[in-house]
Formats: sequence, C-alpha cells, structure tokens
Amino acid sequence: MVTPDLSIPLPPSKVDVLIVGGGPVGLLAANLVVQAGMTVRILDIEYEPNHWGRGDWIHGRTLELLERAGLETELLKTGVKVEKLCSYMNGKLQKEIPFVPEEIESKHEYLLCVGQHITESSLQSKLSKEDVIVERPSTVVNIEWDDKQEGEYPISATVMLLQEGKESEEVQCKYLLGCDGAHSDIRQQLGITNDGETTETHAGVIDALIRTNFASRKEVCIVQSDHAKTISMFPRENGLTRIFVHFNENEHEQRKEVHNRNKIQVEDIQREAKRALLPHRIEFLGILYWSVYVVGQRYASKVSAANNRIFLCGDAAHSQSPTLGQGVNTGFGDIFNLIWKIVMVERGLMDRKLLSTYESERWPIAQEVLNIDKIAAKAAAGHKAADYCDVVENNRHFTAGFGIKYENKKDDNSLVWDSQSGTVELHEQYLLQPGMRAPNYKVFSYASGKKTRLFDISAKSEVSDWLTYTLFVLANDLRQTHDTISVFLNQTSKSTVKLPPTNVVVITTSTADQISAYKSMIDSERVVIDKLNQAQCHRAYHKSNLANAAIEQDKIHVVVVRPDGYIGTIVRNTDGRDLSDRVCQYFSNILPKV
Repeated sequence: MVTPDLSIPLPPSKVDVLIVGGGPVGLLAANLVVQAGMTVRILDIEYEPNHWGRGDWIHGRTLELLERAGLETELLKTGVKVEKLCSYMNGKLQKEIPFVPEEIESKHEYLLCVGQHITESSLQSKLSKEDVIVERPSTVVNIEWDDKQEGEYPISATVMLLQEGKESEEVQCKYLLGCDGAHSDIRQQLGITNDGETTETHAGVIDALIRTNFASRKEVCIVQSDHAKTISMFPRENGLTRIFVHFNENEHEQRKEVHNRNKIQVEDIQREAKRALLPHRIEFLGILYWSVYVVGQRYASKVSAANNRIFLCGDAAHSQSPTLGQGVNTGFGDIFNLIWKIVMVERGLMDRKLLSTYESERWPIAQEVLNIDKIAAKAAAGHKAADYCDVVENNRHFTAGFGIKYENKKDDNSLVWDSQSGTVELHEQYLLQPGMRAPNYKVFSYASGKKTRLFDISAKSEVSDWLTYTLFVLANDLRQTHDTISVFLNQTSKSTVKLPPTNVVVITTSTADQISAYKSMIDSERVVIDKLNQAQCHRAYHKSNLANAAIEQDKIHVVVVRPDGYIGTIVRNTDGRDLSDRVCQYFSNILPKV
C-alpha cells in the first residue's frame, strides 16, 4: 500500500479562477491571476506538456504586453529576432519586406521566433515559484452555475482526474476560462457552436537542424520555383530551422492517395523542400518535429457564458492556419484584454457589466485575424510569391499587433470613450484615437537626463504595470501651461471619484532648465522631455487624420491609457479643471454603481 505524501497540500476546492488548458494561453492567464494575488488552478488533459512544434512566432505587440507583466525576458534571451520577409524565385531574391511598418515606434520592431515549448516552459517556471503547477491529466466534465450569482463562487465544475486511483472532485470558482484549444471540450459543454470552414488545402511542417548553401538564413523566406511547391522557412532557437511546404489548393483531388493528410510523410516534406531550394542544396542533419495540418478558419459563435463568468480564450474561441503566426499572439491578446478586467471587478474598481467588453472587443479582432489568414493561406497555396507578399505587406500593421483597435460601441458598456468635448467627427480628425494602442515613444527622463520610453516610467506602487492606468499629460511648453497643469494635477488628486491605480506622466517640450522652475508642482520622476525626432510624441497626438483639418495646437491633451496599453479616452482643453472633470468622468463611468 502506498502512503500518500501528506506534506504536499491538496489543491483547494474553492478558487478565484479555474483554467482548463495548460498551453501557452492558459499558462499566461494563470501567471496574471497569480500576479494579481488571486487563487488559481490550471488543468490539462494531456499527460505531459508539448515538447516541440506548434506556435513559434511572437509579434512585437505581444512582446510589449508580456513586458508589462515581466514575462518577456527568457523568451528574448532564447528566441531569434527576425526583421524582414524575403521572397525568392528560382533561387533569386525578388522582394524584401520589414515585418513592422517604418512608422511604428516600439522596442520590439521585429518578429521573435521561439518554440512554443520554450514559451510554455518559461511561463510554467514562473508559476512554479508560486507553487502552482498544471494538474495532469485532468479536465472538467460538467459545469453548473448559479444564474442569480448570489454565492461567492457561482460556478461549480466537476473535475475528473484521469490518473489511476484518483476520483473526480467538485471545484467551486468565481470564473472559468476555457483555454483548451481548437477542439475545446468546454466550448462543447456550453453548447457554443464552432463556425467557419475547413479546406482541403494541406501543409507540411518540419523543425530540423540543416546544412545549406542558401544564403538567407536569418529572415523569414518564402521560396518558389517553376518546378516545385512553395515553401517558407525561418530560423528558430538553438540553430533550428522551421520549414513549411504549402501544397496546392487542389492537391487533395489531384493526388488523393499521395497528398491526403494521412498519406503525407516526412520524406515528402523533405523532398519538396530540396526541390524548392534548387539550385541551392539542403541537407537534413536531424529532424526534431514534423506534422501535417489542414488549413481552416473557425470561430466560436460567442466567447462568454454564465453572465460573464465563463470565457473562451485562444484557439477555443478562434483557430486559423499557422501561415501568419497569429495563433499564440491572438490568444495572448485575449488574456491581456480579459484578466485585468476581472481583477478590477473583483477589487471593486470596475462595474461587472463591463466584463462584456471582452467579447465586444476581442470577437471583431478574431474575425479580422481569420479573414486575413484565409487570404494569406490561399495566396501561399497558390504559389505566387507576389500575392503572398502583398498580403503580408498590406496587413502587417494589424498582424504585428500594433494596428489593433477596439471600437467605441456608443453605449454604457464600453471602456473606449469619446470625450464629451465634441462629436465623434471631431475625435476622428486626430490620427491617434481612443481604442488604439498607445505608442511607446522615446523621450528623455527629466530626473536622469537619459533616454527612456514612455511606458518605462513606472508607477511608484507595488501594483503591476498591467494593472495600472496611465495618464499621459501632454503639457506642451510648461512656461505657457504650468498654471493649467497645476490645476489639473491638484483637482485630479483631490477627486471624490475612486480612481484605480494610476501613473501620471507629464510630457513637456520644455528644456530641463525651464522645467526646474516648476519642480514644486510636479514629481520630477514623472516628468519626461519630448525633444527627440522633433517632439514626436506631441506631433503624433496633435496630428490630423484628415486633409486640411484645423487642429488647435495649444490645447493640452490628457491621454487615459488602459492597463492593457490601449487608449481609453483622450481629453483636450486649455482649462485644467475641465480636463480633470472629464478624466474623472471616464473613471466614474466604469466604477460599480452603488
């Protein structure tokens, strides 16, 4: 008889968040929940974690979000940074495209290629330090909830432990996240349909150590030939290379017995790669992973249930081909959009009804991802490099994550707010608008005199950056605006509105000597000087989106940035009291109604 190890505590039967799915999306969610001081359990039906393959592109915007949570360091040390896409035809370079548009201002203006198993290992390592592990193999087989939500833990889940000798248990939780992949069992239990289509187009993928005289080894390359199928290849961590072979759209019908998903073998993928690279040579020294996937785009008909207590995230909510590397990035975007809202609700800093914004904000983004993926996958299978490159170039602002924008739904259930100063049309005169990513511009720190970036000016609190609002006060020249800025700062600090954790950063075009005259009214650590690239921060927020639009340059702009780095609202005025009133109104709109 085996005596149980009583030194290892049993998992709690009541938790704040129960996560089903121990892939990268579920692991990220668990990390954020733990950072917020909430309790979590995370389950996965597989006996062991993924070791190779799957998602390996992390785009720049995703890295920005991971950095806000302090989760990017190990990935940056391990992964390979790729800045451009190159297309080749019969061994000759045809075109080069930067992955990130030139106008984007970010620390991470590149694509990071790193294996999903490394991403998972890094996130699990962080969790282990907090005594949280993925419980394997286990899953949820039944879910019930209290529609009235009268109890503290309105969700009841039956957890089945698939190890021999283990029994099922009942776990009560406040929230349940379905992060269990494209074939999500949670989605099926909720009766949510998985719409979309699966095509007859196939692609083979291989991770290998190779030897080749093909010159371009540091970029993502799409390689074509008159006598071979299209392949794409790019570097991975530890000297690995990933190669995709894009089979023809009608390959299934043309050669059903050979190129059926169940018929394609690793030798077929290797052979097509060798043919495509001619006249260059390639030798496969070792195969670490290979697979064949069917191209398709599917999405859940809705991504929340049980009065915004159960949510679908990642592939459980939307799945697409790996053609543009959107899977992990879109899933991580889901989590960064959702968890801060749950935390704010639980801390009494946000009305529970605003959890509905997870679906209203992320569902349209998923639809756009799937639409672009469908076009890209068709172009890749069509074997015309120009078509594929055009898709990448035309959509890279969005696919890199920097061009994602959340729309104002024009109702009370919105965290994107058009200021009361004017009409929507007035707001749309400006290039930077509510719902967009707040750019991370380079500036000078007044306190240190060194170059820094806006989001590197951290709040003086123990609250994580991803749980903190930021107010960027574009003060222009303090010699003209110091009275207005002083009134705004004083009024806001004395507000009767219960503000969430907020980091106020004053951005001025004044010199350090000029700022010193106003040190008594502002925190020196929270002041930055906008003198780089002709005051690019001020120029960007003042820039017109319309031809011949008259923009009042003397107005002070206060940009309210949400914890996930997206602009909640922008208020503009020359009256400090009015600026403060409208900022406080934004927060008043999202607070729980007494």
